[in-house]
Amino acid sequence: MRKNILKITTLAALALFVVGCEDDFLDTTPLSEIADTSVWSDRKLAEAAVLDLYQGTWAGTLTREETTDAFTDQAVFTHPGRGVDGYTEGKMNPAGNFMDMQWFSWPRLYPFIRSANIAIQQLEANEAEFDQGFVDQMLGEAYFMRGYYYTQLLRQFGGVVLLTEPLTLDSEANNPRATFEETVNQIVSDLDRAATLLADAPASKARAHRITALAMKSRVLTHAASDLYEPSKASSVATIAGYSNRELIGYTGGSQASRWEAARTASKALLDATTGYKLDYNAPASQAEAIQNYEDIWLQGDENQDFIWGRLIEEFGFGSRTYPGGDGWSQGPGMVALYHGPNGYHEWAGTTPTEALVSKYTFNDGTEFDWDNAAHAADPYTDREARFYATFLFDGAPWKQRTDDVVIHDNFNEIQTGFYTFLDGTIKNGVDTRQGPIEDWNGSRTGYYFRKFADPRQPASWPSNLQKVDAPYIRYSEVLLNYVEANIELGDEAEAIAWLNRLRFRNGLPGVTESGDPLRQLYRRERDKELVNEDARLFDMKRWLEGPYSLNKPAQQVVIQGAQKAGTTVDNYRKDPAVWDYTYRPVDLVFENRIWQDHVYFMPIKQEEIDKDPSIIQNPGY
Repeated sequence: MRKNILKITTLAALALFVVGCEDDFLDTTPLSEIADTSVWSDRKLAEAAVLDLYQGTWAGTLTREETTDAFTDQAVFTHPGRGVDGYTEGKMNPAGNFMDMQWFSWPRLYPFIRSANIAIQQLEANEAEFDQGFVDQMLGEAYFMRGYYYTQLLRQFGGVVLLTEPLTLDSEANNPRATFEETVNQIVSDLDRAATLLADAPASKARAHRITALAMKSRVLTHAASDLYEPSKASSVATIAGYSNRELIGYTGGSQASRWEAARTASKALLDATTGYKLDYNAPASQAEAIQNYEDIWLQGDENQDFIWGRLIEEFGFGSRTYPGGDGWSQGPGMVALYHGPNGYHEWAGTTPTEALVSKYTFNDGTEFDWDNAAHAADPYTDREARFYATFLFDGAPWKQRTDDVVIHDNFNEIQTGFYTFLDGTIKNGVDTRQGPIEDWNGSRTGYYFRKFADPRQPASWPSNLQKVDAPYIRYSEVLLNYVEANIELGDEAEAIAWLNRLRFRNGLPGVTESGDPLRQLYRRERDKELVNEDARLFDMKRWLEGPYSLNKPAQQVVIQGAQKAGTTVDNYRKDPAVWDYTYRPVDLVFENRIWQDHVYFMPIKQEEIDKDPSIIQNPGY
């Protein structure tokens, strides 16, 4: 039998989580292939093997120009040809003609599950080689990562192939999918085991410990309790094309209320075990303070109490949050300033907000924004809630110093996404539009850009300051919202409102007065806003059966026109209602033919995977 070989992918896998190594170790140990017998009898190599499991997270949505919000009502991806329309136009198929995000990908994640299984098997077999504290921590992290990867697959595919030990050559071809319920149960078992083993592990924002396992358990049980998996509420999904394997994509019995109770219990366990960030307000924070509170969540990164687990910049060996360009500039999490920023700053507008997302943000007194209200439509960017200003760059928004070559077009450092007509008839196309003078192909199609996860303290990204930020995978606020949702679904509105108000007060919004379905809808939009661009909306949209609400309509842009007022004088354009009359109109965006089809609630399993193992049953509609 051939010798098993564990691949330690790169030296960066060691540096990633700051595993100390002596010089002679680096000099004498191969970096590419190390025999199992050496790995699992050496403390440093065993830890490196476990840490390598984290590489499959890829820093989540912050690693790409295409965030998962671009697959929903909340955003569009600017540049065609990347497969995003597979989601938004219902064109996904087993041939794989769609964007396959690697941190949710069947073929990309199973190798990491295999590595977790090897780690669990070998650590248990070689337990005597190490002290018990070390073994418990390494085993706990391996169980956690296996549970995490199965959670990622569950949210995309439903029930999946459950492997809890390494496959041999004789066992690779007959591994049918487990039921949805069996998959959930396996994940919960792994996370419970991890929480027990990691009870004494040091707290870390980059590595799993007890708190991380509790948070992930809240996520998976909240997901599993939702309507998409309840047969009485998602029957139309289960019967697509006569699909007869409902057990693979949801529950076939039991009580949804009991599942919500399990989700509530899991969420409360996390809330009781640690604390969040600035959740002790008794009234709404001031507007300025609320904006700062929301920005702090990414500007403070892993130092912020809300940040439970994620990918940290410092773990890649860079000592600061900006670093010079070079051969390695694209590595690591979250160059969102470059990926999603304005073309007028030489940035790429990868994923940009839609008007549907922007309109979810209320005024700071809690009043809903409404384009049919003439006063709202005449001045849409004044007195909106705090997160609006922390999340978006919009026409007239103050931003960073322009680069030297752009100052001639804007020396006031304000976003220009409109079209401005001077008294002499000259029309100035905003420098941040697709008709502007700077890299028009990188302009927003919607009239907005994302500000969230960009650092306003750092200069424009291109060409010398390629900013990075820490990438959160799960935050305390998500678990708080999970707890609120479970209480709403179980009818305990008083408890739901008490916790929801903690979040709203931190964000400068008034307390909740709604009840019944209006409370449920307010909660859902609150969650959309709080977790925008954090891999949340795509899965919330699905589990709430909001696919038609989200995608069965065109995305919209805002068209902004300014006309110089008679009797005024202006040399260089800047946003000024005393000098310009402005009009704002939401307009359907002719870019994607957005349509919803129910089979998109579940991803297709690629045909190449089924060809390898014909016992795997495809999802409905494919």
